[in-house]
Amino acid sequence: MAKYFRGHTSVEGVAMLETSWAVLPETAKQYPHFAIAILDEDEYLTDRQIRWYKGVCLRQLSDWNGDTPDEWDYRLKTECGAEIFKMLRYECNGKECFRPQSITSKGKKKMTQFIENILSKSITMDWPVVPPDPELRRL
Repeated sequence: MAKYFRGHTSVEGVAMLETSWAVLPETAKQYPHFAIAILDEDEYLTDRQIRWYKGVCLRQLSDWNGDTPDEWDYRLKTECGAEIFKMLRYECNGKECFRPQSITSKGKKKMTQFIENILSKSITMDWPVVPPDPELRRL
């Protein structure tokens, strides 16, 4: 499983990670191949988006009808995010199978669009999905 390090720069332009720079070499030893990418703020998901999608949306839908969170993840990505999530091809038991991309492959803007699509669909389908709390949004 990939390890992600999030951070920002200070006013002076110094990189500030939420974890220590000293952790990077030790963590890198665990992976034979790795890359460190420097992304613009709009190019990565926020923790709040991930927590809402996995912790609120998928859990509420799963509790509502008994389907697993993975089943809801697949359904939401294909019904509400077909234009956002490409289908990836892989082999499973000798057969060709498909699955949508991970949410971690999307940026903040695309994830916001996906969340809005879910909320719109939930209104028409009467799904019990609570929108993210606007108080938690950054200004």
